[in-house]
Amino acid sequence: MKEHDVYSFSLKQLTWLAVPFALIACSPQAPAPAETPLSEHTRVLTPTIDQHSFANSNQVHTPHLHLSLQVDFNQKKLTGYAEYDLSFRDARATEVVFDTEQLNIYGVEQHIHGDWHDTTFALGQRDPILGTPLTVRVTAGAEKVRIHYSSSPQATGLDWVDPVGTAGGQYPFLYSQSQPHYARTWIPIQDTPTERLTFTGELYTPPYLIGLMGANNPPNPERTGYYEFRSEQPIPSYLMAIAVGDLDFYALNDRMAIYAEPSVLADAVAEFAYTTDMMAVTESLFGPFAWDRYDQLVLPPSFPFGGMENPQLAFLTPTVIAGDQSLVSLIAHELAHSWSGNLVTNATWRDLWLNEGFTSYVENRIMEAVYGEERALMERMLDAQSLLVSLPNLTERQQVLHIELEQRDPDTAFTSIPYIKAQLFLFFLEERFGRERFDPFVRQYFADYSFATITTAEFVEYLQANLLALEPNLVSIAEVEEWLYSPGLPESAPTPEVAAFDRVAAAQERWFAGENIDISNWSIHERAYFLSQLPDDVSQQDLARMDAEFELTNTRNNAILSQWLVIAIQHNYQPALPRVRDMLTSMGRLAFIRPVYAALAATPEGLELAREIYTEAEPSYHVLTRDQIEVILKLRER
Repeated sequence: MKEHDVYSFSLKQLTWLAVPFALIACSPQAPAPAETPLSEHTRVLTPTIDQHSFANSNQVHTPHLHLSLQVDFNQKKLTGYAEYDLSFRDARATEVVFDTEQLNIYGVEQHIHGDWHDTTFALGQRDPILGTPLTVRVTAGAEKVRIHYSSSPQATGLDWVDPVGTAGGQYPFLYSQSQPHYARTWIPIQDTPTERLTFTGELYTPPYLIGLMGANNPPNPERTGYYEFRSEQPIPSYLMAIAVGDLDFYALNDRMAIYAEPSVLADAVAEFAYTTDMMAVTESLFGPFAWDRYDQLVLPPSFPFGGMENPQLAFLTPTVIAGDQSLVSLIAHELAHSWSGNLVTNATWRDLWLNEGFTSYVENRIMEAVYGEERALMERMLDAQSLLVSLPNLTERQQVLHIELEQRDPDTAFTSIPYIKAQLFLFFLEERFGRERFDPFVRQYFADYSFATITTAEFVEYLQANLLALEPNLVSIAEVEEWLYSPGLPESAPTPEVAAFDRVAAAQERWFAGENIDISNWSIHERAYFLSQLPDDVSQQDLARMDAEFELTNTRNNAILSQWLVIAIQHNYQPALPRVRDMLTSMGRLAFIRPVYAALAATPEGLELAREIYTEAEPSYHVLTRDQIEVILKLRER
């Protein structure tokens, strides 16, 4: 999942703190892209319920994919073929339509009566959001189609990282980012969450690198230059994933492991060791883990987001490795997606809240069980406050859970709404019904819709039959509809509160009075709250004292560093400013670098410096990072 950008804890101060911890920990983009509808030449009638795909899967479905790819780091492209089984839902269909974007299609074959035969295909007119439809002619009795193709070096869904951008600095790295509609940039595919498919894969890589996919990867693979994969559980297209790099392997247990570059692996293992406890907690609450494995892959620092929940191979940013497990809500969030999103999937991007709201809810329940109620409440409180700050920056349309996307870019759905408003809705239901009723409901929901997709309307029907009807006086359907279809927050929204922040405020008052305070046992949330509440006129002397006592400029915690550098820029605190360049040129995680760039860009002198730094950093940034930073620096229009 991706990270959105609510970067204000209070209106008086720019800080990352208000980014919901589910999103600092995990993956929506920030800010939501401009609400641009598709161009006029786009088809008027959508062939499926998903308006963000050209696929005619309501006529011909592709239930299984075999992918064979050669990984070429020199030309920065994938070359090979995608072979699909065909399932005719309409016996009269003579065409299969796939989504593509900047793919070179060399030829297409169909398998019929035991043999492969060339068939005709056509690429339609390109749409700037949806890409280009690929229409393949099939004849009666066709069992498969095989599409020979290569990707473009500019594929949005692939990041080709040069050696200088990796931890080891010796070998290149490749990773994908397919959500929400970027799988079509590296595979010709029916790119819609409405459908699911199983897949097998084979990768040909340089012999000194390890190849992985979001599938059942063989544990601790040897470096042979050829790798095979199998995913027997059907997944939506946005969960297709590939990674190739210089990787080592560490098994946490017989079904969980961590992959990372050799120099990163030990720190990653120490940071993510509690994943096994998180897994046990989630299974006890919400049902068995339904996938073969749960491996985690630490990506290079250019990865734009906190994490991506690819089944059986979750992608994680190295910026979460703080040395104290302070940012591991990321791990809880991506793990929670194994139930919410991966197992039960939103049918369209209008229904994104069903993925991310349930995931944010389950994540908080995991954090409570593993790290205690107070930490979980702090995260809920900060999330709720961030949502309130973000609402004025969103249109009324964007404030609705069941968002009316029409044919706008699906990335516009990734705001705080499907994460935090939806999380609050589920906590509202929990508080009304109590966990003794709500937990079994959620567990049964995951079981009943496992390996299936669901729309908001279907969920409302299920909710009414399986929860509301049990206690008709607790929650009305009108209240549910207000949550789902109205902008803003209902008056019934729960308000999480925790005493820890009152203690921080009191400690801050003593600190400014000259008293030394001990923050060694403070959580990241308490430290961040302390920084967020600094007065506008904080003095250089107090900043220097704070820096020395709390070790802010030299912190390993990138979330705190991002917040501190914004403060340093705003107050021209010179001792911290050299770290600004170091940070912005060493990572591409949007949740952390965006507020720093924004703080620089607030003044003419800072904007000039920011553009200078960006020129240095730009080659190492992911294309999605470049797109958003260039808007901040006024190098392109939104």
